[in-house]
Amino acid sequence: MPRELGEALRALIVDSLPGLCGGAAPPVRVAVTSGLLELELDSDAAVASEPRPDDQLDELPFHDDSPAGPYHVSRPPYPGPRRVRLVTADGDRVPLSSGEVEWDVADLRQFTLRTRADRDLTAVRAVEVLYGIVSVFTNAKGMRTLTVSLDAPEADAASLAQAEPLVIAVVELNREWLVQQAQITYLDGDYGAAVTVKRLRLTTSTAPAGNRRLLTVLAEVDLKGTRALAEGEGRPIERIRTPGRPVDADRPVDVQIDVQA
Repeated sequence: MPRELGEALRALIVDSLPGLCGGAAPPVRVAVTSGLLELELDSDAAVASEPRPDDQLDELPFHDDSPAGPYHVSRPPYPGPRRVRLVTADGDRVPLSSGEVEWDVADLRQFTLRTRADRDLTAVRAVEVLYGIVSVFTNAKGMRTLTVSLDAPEADAASLAQAEPLVIAVVELNREWLVQQAQITYLDGDYGAAVTVKRLRLTTSTAPAGNRRLLTVLAEVDLKGTRALAEGEGRPIERIRTPGRPVDADRPVDVQIDVQA
């Protein structure tokens, strides 16, 4: 389940080192503090308030009781290709052909699956959909500083000495897992913010006191801010015609060209 990076990092350490950091009264107490977030705004910020094409990625729970669906994407799709993949419990993504996905012409957000008879669906846990939308959005890159504190009673210096290198090993060996876990989206009213962790690196480990160690973790993050479209905002162009010309359903583009001799 997606969660804040600090929460995911602490849970990983406690679960990975149960003898040192687990339990109600562990020999070494672990805490993770999220600190400074340095931001670099996107160069296209000047047009951030205007609707423009964007990509939307939805991961929908798989219906075990009715695999065909229907399923509903979160946003109205923009005309164009849509990619649908089955996500297995192991994280594999199996692409479906266009003939295996049927979109509802009356409700463009709804689709059903018509998978081939030979497809094994027993391990499928989700349906992933990548499609185009019209959105108002902006992007920002950032660097988040996190501090992992390890505290032990002064009489138990041995446990702290073991915990420091072991925590470093746990973080280094599970960086990709942490990146995958710490993807989270916040929504309120018409606004949303999706935070994606791109890369993690341990930089320092210090000992401000004999019974404490502080480890610094830097996380490269992408923040995408979005705003819901207002009524009628961002609608695709359906036809172009010279004013005064009658509507011809067979001619979406009907422009009268006058050439001066």
